[in-house]
Amino acid sequence: MPSSALCKQITIDICIFIFCLCLPLLALFIWGQPATNGFWCNDQSLSFPYKPDTVSQNLLLLVGFGAPFFVMTVTEFLRAALRTKVPRRFKREMFCLAKAYGVFLFGVATNVIFTDTIKYSVGRLRPHFFDLCKPDFVKINCTDNNIARYVSEYECTNTEVDHRLLRDSRLSFPSGHASVSMYSALFTVFYLQLRMKVSFSYLLRPVIQVFLVVVALLCCLTRITDHKHFLTDVLAGSILGVTVAWLSFYKLGNKVIPSPEPQQPTPSNIRRATSIESEPQTPTPLLRPERLVLSHNHLQHNGFRNGSSQSMVKDQFGNV
Repeated sequence: MPSSALCKQITIDICIFIFCLCLPLLALFIWGQPATNGFWCNDQSLSFPYKPDTVSQNLLLLVGFGAPFFVMTVTEFLRAALRTKVPRRFKREMFCLAKAYGVFLFGVATNVIFTDTIKYSVGRLRPHFFDLCKPDFVKINCTDNNIARYVSEYECTNTEVDHRLLRDSRLSFPSGHASVSMYSALFTVFYLQLRMKVSFSYLLRPVIQVFLVVVALLCCLTRITDHKHFLTDVLAGSILGVTVAWLSFYKLGNKVIPSPEPQQPTPSNIRRATSIESEPQTPTPLLRPERLVLSHNHLQHNGFRNGSSQSMVKDQFGNV
């Protein structure tokens, strides 16, 4: 593709990414309000204590964005360094890195849009909702005689927490940590499967892939132990992240990220093939059918004496 056409395509894609994905996400984060849901009196599933995050949001973003970039960069540098030292080839590998990470960022934005849209639409209460909100159960008549009562109108009395934290307590389904961590891990696994070709080890690539998936699973499990999500929230977020990673890589990435070139034949193989093909070959003669070919010695051995036998042979071989 000419450089001018390539620059035009990159500019258009960046504009689409910013205006169609990033800005809607920013607007949803600033002005979005989750759906208001009620609760049952004495709901034990919402009575867990509030705990700080084991995997904070900043750590999630750092690892979720930084780990794939680091793995992709090292992979492309190794490909360029081990295969050839031609500067043109090195530039091509770095350009492949830029395209792959661009597809990764597009998938991240798509994944977050799906996750947050479902979050704000469902408005499921987190397991620590009562500890943060502290609703006045006496005012809403949640007494022992009304345990099975569903409360749809309530007011949070806890004034010591920030309003953004109270809003976040109504964004349980699905888990954002699970969707982002599984997306980052699975996209990187797919990338390594396509681009990482090593001949000195059979276990290096699968060990890295397993490590990435295990780290993502640990991140998902901390959301349950920290009382941030229910099990169904984590499962839904994980499924969403895996699905978006597969679609982003195999439906878009395969068209953008080049596949490795097939291995070129070695000089020894070339010489061997040349030597075999260069040997003189005897042209295949136009052979008669074996059942009609009789040698002169064979005729003498069988002793064709009478004229009828000789005439029969002559009739059979006269036109040959």
